[in-house]
Amino acid sequence: MSPYYAQYKMVKYWASSSVSHGENMQKEHLEKNISKIYLLKFFSMFLILMPVIVPFFNSLGIGMKGVYLIQCVFAVTVFLLEVPSGYIADILGRKKTLMIAFLLSAVGFSLFPFAKNLTHLIIAEIILGIGLSLKSGTDTAILYDTLEALNSKKSHVKVLGKSISFLSMGEGFASLISSALIWLSFSIHNLAVTSAICSWIPFFITLFLYEPPRKKMANKHTENLKYIFVKLFKQSKLLRLIMLNIVFSFSGTLFAVWMFQKYWSDLGIPLFYFGLLWALTNFTVSISSRYAHKLEKSWGSAEVVCFIGILPVAGYFGISFIDHTIGFLVCLLFQVCRGVGQVILKDALNKRVTGDFRATANSISQMGARIFFTILGPFLGAYIDQKGLPSGTFSMGIVYSLVFLFAIVPLIRQRKNFIPIT
Repeated sequence: MSPYYAQYKMVKYWASSSVSHGENMQKEHLEKNISKIYLLKFFSMFLILMPVIVPFFNSLGIGMKGVYLIQCVFAVTVFLLEVPSGYIADILGRKKTLMIAFLLSAVGFSLFPFAKNLTHLIIAEIILGIGLSLKSGTDTAILYDTLEALNSKKSHVKVLGKSISFLSMGEGFASLISSALIWLSFSIHNLAVTSAICSWIPFFITLFLYEPPRKKMANKHTENLKYIFVKLFKQSKLLRLIMLNIVFSFSGTLFAVWMFQKYWSDLGIPLFYFGLLWALTNFTVSISSRYAHKLEKSWGSAEVVCFIGILPVAGYFGISFIDHTIGFLVCLLFQVCRGVGQVILKDALNKRVTGDFRATANSISQMGARIFFTILGPFLGAYIDQKGLPSGTFSMGIVYSLVFLFAIVPLIRQRKNFIPIT
């Protein structure tokens, strides 16, 4: 054998070994990415202040009108930046975007203990809104990009459900800690301090994420926006209906969540139990999202979509008519809707869009929900202050009955006549 040929064979061997090693390393990083995303989800909602956030706001002299005003400012901030931030994530990359997002979130929550009035809270909420807009859709996009890069045979809807389950589980465990700290006579202000410290954990987790390989759009922004618009709104009626239902499903539970603590106060439930109840509501989301794929497999996607649409209607009317302590169970209807809806509808969207604009697509759906909340929220808060919670929730029951007729029913028909949702 020629020494040159032997040398050639050796170089070729080492080159192929290097490529193989690189591919194995990438696969290992991608597989670890999934567990890191689960961990990130868990700590992203590990907010110890959340079970008593409304009493915290009220301790600064803010009524329900102020609570909804703050949330509307937050929603407007997210609305203005939602699509640009999703586009940034598609162009800049998932990891860098999430690092900036959770850094801003940590700064926002760290301002809460220093807040003295409505203005201070609004500043904190604007920073939190910027952070959420950058995170919104990006965390789901990096999960689907990772699964696609791995050519994973795992059910995408199952993995998505598990990730959402971890998110709600984190909020649930934080709620239990909140109740324990209240029992130990922690003040609401000290809960805000503890929550601020914990809010830095997700930022450090993002430092260890791995950017999955994917096709990227060129830096031709006008052409890119036209391309996204056509893909989302022109090519598929089913996709348009999925987007519309994500908007109403997300906003329906968002309106309700900000009523829970007011409702529990009206029922005469002591503040100590708020953390336990908040934990229960979040564990309900965790369990329902974890098993949403099994529910869909057992019932069928059309039936599950119908189920998602009925729950907010039943929940709002339930809060309106039930004035007994047992009424806290009605709140769980919204959380089942949140858990199942996020998984089934988000999976339906993410399976129908490609990796080059997936974060933008997720952001647009969230933006729609924020618009609806921003328009209706201030009126709802003022109406509750003037007329009481039962009147406000009865009105919302009527609104979501109309949503069922004009958004859910057409999606079910489209599902039966054309393509399955999942």
